[in-house]
Amino acid sequence: MGSAKSKSLLPSVEQFSDELWLVDGLADRTIDAYRADLINFGSWLTQHNGKTLLQVQNLDIEAWLASLLERKISARSVARYTASLRRFYQYLLTNGQVVQDPTMRLGKIKIPHRLPNTPTQDDVASLLDITDLNSHQGLRDKAMLELLYATGIRATELSDLKVEDFDFKNRVIRVCGKGNKERLVVYGEEAAFWLDLYLSRSRPALRRDYLCNHVFLSVRGKKISTGVLRLVVKKHASNKGIERPLSTHSLRHAFATHLLDAGADLRVIQELLGHACISTTQIYTFVATKRLVTLHSRFHPRNKDTAGYQAGDNLHVRFQSMNP
Repeated sequence: MGSAKSKSLLPSVEQFSDELWLVDGLADRTIDAYRADLINFGSWLTQHNGKTLLQVQNLDIEAWLASLLERKISARSVARYTASLRRFYQYLLTNGQVVQDPTMRLGKIKIPHRLPNTPTQDDVASLLDITDLNSHQGLRDKAMLELLYATGIRATELSDLKVEDFDFKNRVIRVCGKGNKERLVVYGEEAAFWLDLYLSRSRPALRRDYLCNHVFLSVRGKKISTGVLRLVVKKHASNKGIERPLSTHSLRHAFATHLLDAGADLRVIQELLGHACISTTQIYTFVATKRLVTLHSRFHPRNKDTAGYQAGDNLHVRFQSMNP
């Protein structure tokens, strides 16, 4: 925090940041987000009443949150600011730097329910139908996309994968997720086939003389970046004429929703995705329910539109062999 704004903040902010890193093991970007929220609040305090973060009362926080809503800041962002302040002042109270938590009486911000824009099974099938498999890049892209869809891992998690993270015999991957929390995920035969092909044919050529031990490599032989991963998804979606906006996270949504459609248990999906709280995973139940309502209203014989249900290419078959 080298800016003029940051100099007006108390050492308690940096102590709080250190706590998030040392004790909670949060990622740097998450800690930066907490710090930025406190910087914004601290700047507002200085401009409006000259108070410091240690002098704050409940009315000060309510006034700031109200000003954010007046400026048309989204409810989701305001809720995040509230969560940052709650955690910060709970830390200060625990460590004796304040005698009362000014966030105790804050009401809960209502966030509109936003469903993820999940690709259909046909969208995913089209995206994975990569025809350029004679080039090292094409084979790498095929293996990456198959693995993203087969496991639901994040782009950053796939980028960080190393050879030693794989148990190729049992098709299990040790993934380091948010907050450096490790989990085990499994992948099916389809992803295993393309991964083995990539590792034997294309990775040695991409690796060249570098000693990089990451699984997926750029054309320069270094660890592939999340930016390149996003471009890979956009390129192949464009090549297939897919109109729906797709991203690496779209495949994560597709993994969860399609598993749920195929009858998987929500707790299992939570473990595979690495969600700390089941409420985060429950968003996919709304997606699945919405899809069921649409299918029922369109294809049920007692409804007016009786065009008949044509079962598509059931990609959940890929998940039937996930258990090693």
